[in-house]
Amino acid sequence: MPPISPLIDSHIHLFRPRDLPTLAWQTPQGPLHAAHDLSDYISAISPIPASFAGFIFVETDRKYTDPKDTSGADDLSAWEHVLEEYRYVLQLSKHADEGHRGLVRGIVPWAPLHLGRAAMQRYQKLLDSVDREVYGGEQHGLLVGYRYLLQDKPRGTVTAPEFIEGLEFVRDTGRVFDLGVDVNSGGLWQLDEAVQALKRVDGLKVVVNHLSKPPLGRVPEEGGMEKWEELMRETSGLKNVVVKLSGGFAELPEGVAKPVNGQLPEDEVVDIVFQYVLPIFKLFGPRRVVWASDWPVCGIRYGEIMGQQKGAWQDWLSISRKIVGKLLDEGGIDSELEDWEGIWGQNAVRAYSLPEVAVK
Repeated sequence: MPPISPLIDSHIHLFRPRDLPTLAWQTPQGPLHAAHDLSDYISAISPIPASFAGFIFVETDRKYTDPKDTSGADDLSAWEHVLEEYRYVLQLSKHADEGHRGLVRGIVPWAPLHLGRAAMQRYQKLLDSVDREVYGGEQHGLLVGYRYLLQDKPRGTVTAPEFIEGLEFVRDTGRVFDLGVDVNSGGLWQLDEAVQALKRVDGLKVVVNHLSKPPLGRVPEEGGMEKWEELMRETSGLKNVVVKLSGGFAELPEGVAKPVNGQLPEDEVVDIVFQYVLPIFKLFGPRRVVWASDWPVCGIRYGEIMGQQKGAWQDWLSISRKIVGKLLDEGGIDSELEDWEGIWGQNAVRAYSLPEVAVK
């Protein structure tokens, strides 16, 4: 089933060459050690689908330090790089050329949730000052959520009292907490702890990045896929939680999906991803799933398979279409067609409280 307008990519990252030294995960030998800015994204998604209506920018894990005290005196220096990232994307939204104006539909910046409510309040004032710098008194409504990446943090981070305070702050703003864990590489305990924390913050809106990166057999000693499904069942019981249909290439097992005549064997990838997508759709239903590319990260594993990163966005969209079509045909999920159509954009509009986009 082809996506119905509008098509919103609910998870992308952007950075310029000058930003590379400020990325916590970046190395000169890394597969993404180059510019991945708006022009590169536009090139990656070309030919642009007629229904394309923009994207949500998600923070890129910039370097930061925790302020030395709670006075706020060194907040600017401690959070310099994450504030610059927010400024950069705001400026894109304000000053992009006419053909690209309006593509930034929402921004999910980093935020110091681990430091509690007072730190979040101080940080929000700094974000507000960047708003005034870029937009003056104009209300842009682009700040739609916050993320503090948990996939590389120690046990106990998300369940600490300070983090719960941070989540309560997010809830009270009415914005979204983007949950970034990595069950596949980091272990099922990450999702287990996150679920316990989310249960303690009634009314919090949550978007689970990349289906939490399911284990695909890598952590059988922790319960593997069976335990993952159990934890996702708990997650689905929280009514304000949705999940992103994204990250499919990054989690593909080694040695699969070898090119055939220079083409990606899409049907093989569909079959692999379908195995862990099916239980998600049964648990959450199509109204609680949003589509995303995870560009440019989606190009890493794709590049290992295909020998180049270009093509990853278009192929993931095509594979996602086939997966949703297969779910409609074989999934046994009782939902209205309108619910399935919402995966491509309307569900993101609802989850992130974005302004409505007119259907072309």
